[in-house]
Amino acid sequence: MGDTREFYYEPDETEELSTEVVTAIAKAHDEDVIEQEWIISEDINTDALDGLFQERNLKMTLQFEADTTTATIIADKSGDPIIKIESHR
Repeated sequence: MGDTREFYYEPDETEELSTEVVTAIAKAHDEDVIEQEWIISEDINTDALDGLFQERNLKMTLQFEADTTTATIIADKSGDPIIKIESHR
């Protein structure tokens, strides 16, 4: 079994959350966003993901498996999302 590394990423408010998840996973794997092989839309409905945290007043956590990672999106006390990536590579 491989090592698990944790990586936290605070999304840029000007970008879609789905774009920020792709960026966070690429960074966790030390990969360039453009060159990574994982395509988010094969695993996740990006429109739904972007819409979930659109209203920043929600207090929620969303977790899913993607590209040998566990991605967790947590709304902080202000409702802003923070992305936690656990890389299983």
